[in-house]
Amino acid sequence: MRLLSDFDGVWTHPRAEAESQGRVLDDALVALVPESERAEVRAWIADARRAVAEEPQLYGWAPGGRITAFADEDPFAPHSALMHYIHEEAHEDAVVHGHSVAHRLRDAVVASEHRTLEAFGGWCHVEGVRRVVSARGPAILPEARDVAAGLLAKMDVVVVSNSTTGKLEEWFGHAGLGTTVHPAAAPGALRLRGSARKFELSPAESEFLELGALRIDVARPMYLDALREEMPDAVVGDVFSIDLALPLVLRRNDPAWKHVRLFWIARDYAPEWLARILGEFAPEVEIVRDGLPGVARALGAV
Repeated sequence: MRLLSDFDGVWTHPRAEAESQGRVLDDALVALVPESERAEVRAWIADARRAVAEEPQLYGWAPGGRITAFADEDPFAPHSALMHYIHEEAHEDAVVHGHSVAHRLRDAVVASEHRTLEAFGGWCHVEGVRRVVSARGPAILPEARDVAAGLLAKMDVVVVSNSTTGKLEEWFGHAGLGTTVHPAAAPGALRLRGSARKFELSPAESEFLELGALRIDVARPMYLDALREEMPDAVVGDVFSIDLALPLVLRRNDPAWKHVRLFWIARDYAPEWLARILGEFAPEVEIVRDGLPGVARALGAV
């Protein structure tokens, strides 16, 4: 049996790292403008964050301008959504008058060493996490660490994550868990596939999973390759759009995936609007409220 697992939100709770990222991001944006404009910009950012929170399905992590995860799917997503909001507002501003805060911020980021809003947001994420780890250390959840042995005794566990392999090795090693780096494998060790780019959408086409009125782009070639190579018996993640939407499409359309179990870890940040949609339109998805221990129980690994 093989379990394909995400990392952040499954083995960790990313609240502290996301809060740090938010502080880094807001401060870095404010620092892009002259001191005389900074109070205005900070107030504008607060308003922008409220606008994103009020309509999370309109904004999100949007590399290349297409949403790969909605604005409230995990604690990191609102920060990517702020970058998306700036992109959208700056485009409108350029048409109308070209002098708003969004337009000025977009131009300042482009003129910086980062060159793009996506790269700027990515740097803020890395720096925010770095600051937390420097102060606190890596933080695999104790309850996840405690069920790892039971899972590994029953099945192959492969961690397929957007995080780098180096980060995965550091965090699992700090928790005393053995690992190998894909394709190497060893009994009792987690197999790591970092930098998986599950968020990456095909530049050539879109393909949508439709759940009622909700549409999620599942044209994710990098993730599809990993899924087809691994052929797991179960998939677990906390960001439905990135971790589970494509596996759900495979389960519905590919006979080889008919019996694959899909576990959505709905932590305290999981959007209830999404839980309602999954409950109504995606009964194949098993919603787990108590993290990896709940998945282990469902798989008979405790």
